[in-house]
Amino acid sequence: LFRNQCVQRVDRLYSAASPSLRGGAEREALLGAGAGRARAACMFFHIPIERELLLHPRLLGPHVTEHLKEKLLATVEGSCSGRHGYIISVTEIVSQTKGQIREGTGITSFTMKFNAIVFRPFKGEVLDATVTKVNKMGFFAEVGPLPVFVSKHAIPADMTFDQNSNPASYVSQVTDEQPVRIKPESEVRLRIVGTHFDANEIRAIGTIRDDYLGVVQ
Repeated sequence: LFRNQCVQRVDRLYSAASPSLRGGAEREALLGAGAGRARAACMFFHIPIERELLLHPRLLGPHVTEHLKEKLLATVEGSCSGRHGYIISVTEIVSQTKGQIREGTGITSFTMKFNAIVFRPFKGEVLDATVTKVNKMGFFAEVGPLPVFVSKHAIPADMTFDQNSNPASYVSQVTDEQPVRIKPESEVRLRIVGTHFDANEIRAIGTIRDDYLGVVQ
């Protein structure tokens, strides 16, 4: 589902571009490295990536290209790297090198060059997230594959932790209407204030202590 949402959002950016930006190379410029306005609008990018793949000898033969494509999609789509972010979808396989057989094993290595849509968070981005866990220290939420932690210090002062509720939640009763609650499965709008990149994982810290942020009604 998240992969489809990402692809649709990139397509909307492309469709909203001026007619002069709707050609083949120009479309790459909009979605790729030259997309300054697109970069400001979201965290989805269309970039070239290079990856080495290994094939067992039994897969070598007339259908080696199909085997490489299947393994590439299974390996990279849904994966994460600190350099590129979450790889949402491979859009095009650009090239593949001739295989090099590793001595003593028969395993063959290929270098694949491809274009892909990636999801990479940046400080200052405003995102809609789903709350997964609430405790007295704050709450955890997810934006697709991205885990985000919001500290109690980044929650509005009028919201207090209610440990007696089931499940635990943060509650605001600034009006006489139904109290606003942040609990698991709640949809919240948050701002990214920090990110941490590991080799195979990205984590973020967020805040809802700002105008127009908080529970999405």
